[in-house]
Parts: sequence; structure tokens; C-alpha cells
Amino acid sequence: MTVYDKDSAASAFVVYENQEVYYSWNNAFSDFELVSDYTIRIKILTADGVDRANGSILFYKGSNPASTEDISGLTGWTYNLDDGKVVKEKLAKEYIFTENITDNFKRMKFALPAVKAGSVIEYKYTFKSPFYSNPKNFQFQNSIPVKYSHLKISIPEYFVFNRETRGYEYIKTAITPTSMSFHIGTQLLRCSGEEISAEVFDLPALKDESFVWNHNDFMTGISFNLKKVVINKTDQLANSYYKDFAQTWDNVVNNLMDYDNFGGKLKNKGLFKDELSALQASNDEEKLQAILNLVRSKVKWNERNTFYINDPSKALKDGVGTSGEINSLLFNAVRNAGYEAGVVAMSLRSNGRIPLTYPSQEKFNYFIVQVKAGEKIYYLDATRSYCDLNVIPVDCLVDKALYIRDNKNFSWVDLTGIGNNISRTNILVTFNEDGVLIGKKIKALTGEPVFSFKQAYEKSKDESEYIQKIETDNNISISDYKIDEKQSALTETYNFTLNSIRTGEENLLIIHPLLFETMQKNPFKEETRKLPVEFNYPEDERINVNIAIPKGYVLDEAPKSVRFTYGDDNSIEFSYFVQTSETNVQIAYRFKLGACIIPATQYEELRDFFSKMFAKSQEVLVFKKK
Repeated sequence: MTVYDKDSAASAFVVYENQEVYYSWNNAFSDFELVSDYTIRIKILTADGVDRANGSILFYKGSNPASTEDISGLTGWTYNLDDGKVVKEKLAKEYIFTENITDNFKRMKFALPAVKAGSVIEYKYTFKSPFYSNPKNFQFQNSIPVKYSHLKISIPEYFVFNRETRGYEYIKTAITPTSMSFHIGTQLLRCSGEEISAEVFDLPALKDESFVWNHNDFMTGISFNLKKVVINKTDQLANSYYKDFAQTWDNVVNNLMDYDNFGGKLKNKGLFKDELSALQASNDEEKLQAILNLVRSKVKWNERNTFYINDPSKALKDGVGTSGEINSLLFNAVRNAGYEAGVVAMSLRSNGRIPLTYPSQEKFNYFIVQVKAGEKIYYLDATRSYCDLNVIPVDCLVDKALYIRDNKNFSWVDLTGIGNNISRTNILVTFNEDGVLIGKKIKALTGEPVFSFKQAYEKSKDESEYIQKIETDNNISISDYKIDEKQSALTETYNFTLNSIRTGEENLLIIHPLLFETMQKNPFKEETRKLPVEFNYPEDERINVNIAIPKGYVLDEAPKSVRFTYGDDNSIEFSYFVQTSETNVQIAYRFKLGACIIPATQYEELRDFFSKMFAKSQEVLVFKKK
């Protein structure tokens, strides 16, 4: 096979996947454990699919064997066709290794041999976990098509789970009563239970559609959430046991605030006492920015995101720490400065959304600080130098985060629109004595656009490299480049020359009014879409261009002014106004995005809006020789 008939563009597809999950009794620990036998076969169709040969398995290593997950029996093969014969090569031990992700989380990685377009790869392993109350979520859908995938989980009568499916594709499920037995020491424990079977056929790949925060949020899969454990005393089980695992968000918040490595680290009343009393500020904003700068000057981020707070005192002493340690220091600092503050717990966009149906703290992996000053609310993060008041990492701009106050009261907050995100660009254009287009650009940013700008800027090794990238991307030459920063605002200024546009022998001179700021492509050309459209953040972008009509020319043609909106609430606006005189052409462009998330059911209207916007952006100015 060289092409998968149900998706001719697929680089590979899952031929067969099977996972059998069941409970076992571990006599060494005198407790249940969860065992999973996993097998997968993948057909590689093109060179782009070869990276499927690189596998990885995440596992947890605790402080002792009773709290450590185990991977055993990892074997793999690559099958190739050589002169009509199947050649089988086995995964060698030297291509299996383990790397540290955090102090407790590890990853086993492996690479199957001799993989190329046309290969079939297969691997299998057994995964044992002492965390039997928490079966791992099973994801059927993939970024490549799945021909067949099956999950069977056998659950003893002692465990009662809630079951939840997610995604857009059909999952065939069946529940069958069954009998089970466990060897406990020298005795045999018999009980009833149920087998849950879930399978999918011909599952399409979840396309990597643009403007989606995390595609895993929409992958078709199934998850299990433990509701309760009920064990009655028997000859084999010495004690009866009952525990209700069905949590409320009140339970979650109470547990977090009572936990030493979270709420217990948010009570340092003496932190930064001398430094805070020495701060000079005329208002709350200045004081909060000073506190933010104080914490950042003391501790640098080690680029590790953590929700739980390990050792802030050590981080302060060493001058480096995790996000949890740094933001706990920030929280204590603003509290000790007299402000009302709380923590905002979240699952980062890159980590996927919090499942709200079954309350749990498992998905949280980050927190920031909320501060109330008078009638104003500010969100703060001290991990990065380019964060500011209500300017937090884009990854933190989630639509559901849990705000927790010191008294354990809580509420849900939407962080997508907390900033005043503005972009203002002014471009003045003339033609020099040689008839070459020259100009000056001034771009002023506030809010999240500042964060995004600095992220892009810091990817270059220095300013020269960054300028060179702008020149290459826009086909211009730049001089007098300057960046000016004031609090949460940034202004970028430079002069430019656009050699590709000049007056000359031609009778007509054609110019895109917005020059290199012109919209380059329509991001929503697909006729249909399955996933919602998720923009980074609301933003108000304006571009004003003033073009001096070159000597010897008159304006022959110009775009007409328009304004149109999207949605009943006009949540997205576009306007394009053109004003002309004998000496100048002025263009005022505005794109105002007031909504972050557009459901797929409204995609057609959104696509039409962007289609009109793109078409307008492609219209040109035509100057004609006198």
C-alpha cells in the first residue's frame, strides 16, 4: 500500500491499536494496581511519516516502589518488503533510554530501526500503575487516520467510575457483566465486575486547523473518573473500606489551600519587609509594577512550569526557581504590601482545558496572582521580564481559571480579555529624488501585543538579526531603528526604503496602500470547519498611512471606503477609509477583534467576513503620469 484510500494525503495511519486495562493485586504492597497491555501497528506511507518510529512513554517515579509506575516488556519490530519478502527487524535495547522531565516524571523513549516509506511498525508494552483510582485517559483519535482502535477495561465491583467521552467522532461502546478473581497471598478472592469495551473504526485524522489553542481538547477519546471505592470485609480482605472520591470544587479548593505545597506556601508574612517599605510609588499601578520588578530582580525563572510550590525560600536564596515558586513569592509580596490578593489556578492552553464535569485538581499545572487595588483588578505573573500588569503569557489566557481567595472562597474567571490590547501603526510615505519610495513607520503597542513582540524579538540573537529579519520578510531596507518602552507600552520606530516601488518610465504606478502591512493571506479559506476558531486575544489594531502623491503623477484609482461587522453583537469590526487630495492619499485601516472564541457553527459567517476583509486589503492605488 502506498496511499490510504480514506485519506490520500496521510503520511501514515494506525492499522491496529489495542489496549486492555485491568486490575491486579500486588502482594508486595498489599494493594490493587492497574495494569495496561498496549499494542499498536502503524503503516508508514511517506517520508513525512517516518518520525512515527520515535516513541515515548511518560511515567511517574515516586519516592518508593509503591508510588512508582513501571514499564515492562517493551518490544518492537519494523517490517519491510525486500524483493517480495517480508524482512523483520527488532527494536534493539541500545535504542531505548529514559530521560528526566521533572524530579518525578520520566519519559522512556525509543526508536524503531530501518523505518522508511512503505514500512509497517509495531510495538507493545505493559504499563503498571499503583494509582489504580486514576485510569489514564484513552485517546482514540490522532493526527493521522486510525483504521481500528479498541479499549477494554475490566473494573471490579469495588470501584465505581463516572465515564465521559469527548470529541466529534462516534465511539462504539458495550458494557458486559463479568466475574473476576485475585490471588491475595495464598488465597483466591472472587468478585463480580464489568468489562467496558470501546472501539472506533475508520477514524479520520484530526486536522491541524489553524487558530486552535490545543487540538487535544477536541480529540475523540474516553476518560474515567473515580466516584467511590466500596470494599466489604472478607476472609481475604481484612478490613472493610469506603471512600467517596466524588469531589466538588469546594473540596478541591479546600484540599489545595490546606496542602503544605500550595496553600501552606502562601503564608509568608515577613517576606520582602524591608524592600517593600523602601518602594517609591505615587499610585497603586506604580507600586504593583515596582513589586513585580522587585520579585523578578530577586529570582529568575528556570523555564519550568509548576503548579505546586516546592521551596520558595531556596529559590530566593539561589536566585532561580520554578513558576510556582516565583509566583508564590509574588503573591506573598503583594499581600505583605497591604493588597487584597488571590491565586488563579489554571491549566495552560498548551496543557488543555480543565474538565469541568468532574471536579479535580489533577489538570491544574500553573497559577498566577490576582490583585485588587481599589475598584481595579490586576493579573500578575513574575516569571518573564516582559510580563506586566494584566500582561501575562499568552499560554495563560484561558477561558476558565479558578480564582481562589485566602478564605477559600472561589470563582471562575475568564482571562482571555483582561488586557487593553492595542496596536497603532502610523506610516508616512514619500518619494525621494530618485523616485524611490521611502517612509517612516511608528508602531505603538500596549498590552499583550507587547508580550508577543518581545517574544519574537528575543528569538533573535541581537537587534541586528531582528532588523535583518524584518528587512527580508518585507523586502525593505531599514535605518534609524529604535525601541522605546514605558511601563506596559512599547513603541518601535524606523525609517525604510522600498526599492521595488519607484517612479520611472512606466505610465502607471501601482501601490498597495498598506505597503508591507497588507494582509498577506486569508486564514479561513476552507469551506467547512469542525473545530471552533480560537484567537490569541482580543485586540484593536489600527494602521494609518499617509502617501504623498509622487511628482508628475495624479491619482487615477483608489479603493472605496467600507465598514462591516461580524455577529449580532458586532464582536468583530473592520473599517477601511480612504481620503484623497491633490497632494496626498490617506488610508485609515481598523480591525477590532472583540471575541476570542468563535464556535464552529458560526464559521461560515466568519469565513465570509475574512474573505471580504482580505479582498479589500488587496485593492491598490493607481497613479498615472500627468
